[in-house]
Amino acid sequence: MATPNLLIQNINSLEDQGKALAVSFAVISLVDAKNLKLSMRVDEPKENSTEFRVAIHGFDYKLGQLMLSLKAEGGERIPTQRIRDCHLHKIADQRRSEALWFASNEDDIRAFVKKAKVDYTNLGSIKRAMKPKAPMTLVAPKVETPVEPKVETPTNEVTSTPTVGANPNLKVTPTLVVNKMMDIVKANGLDLEEIIEMLQMEQEIMLLENEVIADPIDEVNKIAA
Repeated sequence: MATPNLLIQNINSLEDQGKALAVSFAVISLVDAKNLKLSMRVDEPKENSTEFRVAIHGFDYKLGQLMLSLKAEGGERIPTQRIRDCHLHKIADQRRSEALWFASNEDDIRAFVKKAKVDYTNLGSIKRAMKPKAPMTLVAPKVETPVEPKVETPTNEVTSTPTVGANPNLKVTPTLVVNKMMDIVKANGLDLEEIIEMLQMEQEIMLLENEVIADPIDEVNKIAA
């Protein structure tokens, strides 16, 4: 890890360091660009650099070091007043948070970026890439297998084979159906609202299929009568 250098262009106080960073952030925001490699630099920009390159050069590194210094003053959180004292309220909260994360994990982050060989555009994308991803597995719910009844066919008599359906000993109720459906929804992370909408559509289709369409001639005769 590079030796923290909190002196930004010979600026000593934390408040003045924050003010300088706020000015740099304003320049960065105007051009709407983030050059992450430059922003993570620990050295100083060249004398003939453009205004933007001066602003972005080491920005996140310096901001992270300043956030560490404020956090070291004590307390679980940096007081809002200290943020305002150091003019950091003019810098986006997410940018401050990402810079603090970078300063707190600098060695691991630099090693990850070097190994990944990916041109990340901001610290947030690196943070998401470093976060371990849990494997996604589908868990099949435990479903009772219906027992098919044994069908006996007389040898001297020709009979039709009855239809074998669900277990006659298993009483199927609406509550049982809903419980089984909820087991499947929870086990596989399905969207319950989407399933409800699909059930409503199925119900409408069933109603349309069962609807008796009246004969128009019969209807006219009824009115005339």
